[in-house]
Amino acid sequence: MSDPLARLALFGPGQQNAVPAAEFGNKAAGLAEMAALGVPVPPGFALPVGICQEYFKNIEVLGEDVPHLLQLGIGYIERATGTTFGGARRPLLVSVRSGAPVSMPGIMDTILNVGLTPSTVRGLLAYTGNPRFVYDTYRRFLENYGTSIFAHAPSRYSTPLREMIKKERVADERELDHMSLRTLCTMYEQVYASPDQRECLNDVHRQLVQCTVGVIRSWASPRAKVFRSSSLVQAATGTAVTVQAMVFGNMGASSGAGVAFTRNPWNGSREMLIDFRFGAQGEDVVSGDREATTQAEIENVMPAVYRDLLQIGTRLETHFRDLQDLEFTVQEGRLYLLQSRAGKRAPLAALQVAVDLCEEGLITHREALERLRTIDLASLEIQTVQTDEPPLAAGISASGGVAQGTIALSSVRAEKDADHGPVILVRETASPDDIAGIDRSVGLLTACGTRTSHAAVVARQLGKVCVVNCTALSIDPSRHRCTIGTVTLREGDLISIDGTTGAVYRGRVKVLSKRPDELITKIRQWETPAS
Repeated sequence: MSDPLARLALFGPGQQNAVPAAEFGNKAAGLAEMAALGVPVPPGFALPVGICQEYFKNIEVLGEDVPHLLQLGIGYIERATGTTFGGARRPLLVSVRSGAPVSMPGIMDTILNVGLTPSTVRGLLAYTGNPRFVYDTYRRFLENYGTSIFAHAPSRYSTPLREMIKKERVADERELDHMSLRTLCTMYEQVYASPDQRECLNDVHRQLVQCTVGVIRSWASPRAKVFRSSSLVQAATGTAVTVQAMVFGNMGASSGAGVAFTRNPWNGSREMLIDFRFGAQGEDVVSGDREATTQAEIENVMPAVYRDLLQIGTRLETHFRDLQDLEFTVQEGRLYLLQSRAGKRAPLAALQVAVDLCEEGLITHREALERLRTIDLASLEIQTVQTDEPPLAAGISASGGVAQGTIALSSVRAEKDADHGPVILVRETASPDDIAGIDRSVGLLTACGTRTSHAAVVARQLGKVCVVNCTALSIDPSRHRCTIGTVTLREGDLISIDGTTGAVYRGRVKVLSKRPDELITKIRQWETPAS
């Protein structure tokens, strides 16, 4: 009989084994490489892409060996952390994530804090002595698990949360005390109405199997299919499943979660770009519906963490020889890396980064040319707005250039109007569900979100201008109109967005364009064989 461990990839402190990305996905392969380099990575394991292929081949039936593989992997994490999955004293909590051999940021499901039950909640309370952290983590799990696995309407969780925030007169959920959070948890438990759903809340092993199935099923979701079609990755055959010990950015004032790019992903400049949210878990930063602080604040509040992040970013960029997109968590002042992958970048950034990496000796001329093979160098422009008119408002730049088009307040409207001219998708918050609309638009403008949200990453990858967190933007979808600053506009009205400054203008503006001739000249010289 074949060794079942051959169907598992382990990673974490002390693990030196290479993990093949084609079999276990980019995420697990990257985590294994980081762990081998000594980068602080929480321990975990991955199930292979083949399990996803078998699931759909067998008409959505999970392979008989998968529960056993999950238990083997959990056993490794338990030994590495000194915790117990389902334990009443030091309970282990894990995340369950996708991990395809192709990068699909935010497209498939992620379930965090798996392993929480009424029993393990009591154990976590006794172990940490931190009731606010415990009930915040539990209410996050109940929402994440319910919406992802049982298709509960998100409003069944978001509405009570908004009402609690309003009742307690606080700015957001981070200011709710443990009593309010405990009340929310009780309300959330009541959403699990059926006996089967309630039974799952008491069985951590059923949770783990269901979350594995949930991640696999999300491979075939409509948004995943649209993404693979739009991004020309139709050849991808499935997703791996990555299970990893949780680290907690919501544990206290010296905790948080963030995303960092080792270089600017829309203009390619050599500066680390960081979005960080104190008191948060990872999905808070990339979901697109919350704001974040930038490197200045994290450098001021946690200088040691900031220095560690810069050093690790440089080490990983040198090791992988490319711009890196890092996901990280800080738990009580300690930095953990959760992912490192090649960062999605706008075409202009792709040119700048390829030239810089070549001149820094990290890649060859031939490799630089290969990385630019799909970029139309003749079409690249650096655009700036020239106008005396003041902008209606300004947001945060998330992808450079200038876009001018008519307002569409939904992806459906964007897809329809794009047949008649350029469209700018205007949203309160964009999610990967908007990918079809983003793909048909020339630009994306949002009222909330961060530069590193999944929607902004997708927009950059598709070469779209993007401005996020325009707080002066409010949308009235029922009346098909929005207000930007003091001006009310309707769907179909023309606006311009400047991805360099974040400014939003009414109507059309004059745009100055210049070509990055110096960079292009270098590339053309590399294309010509030396005589």
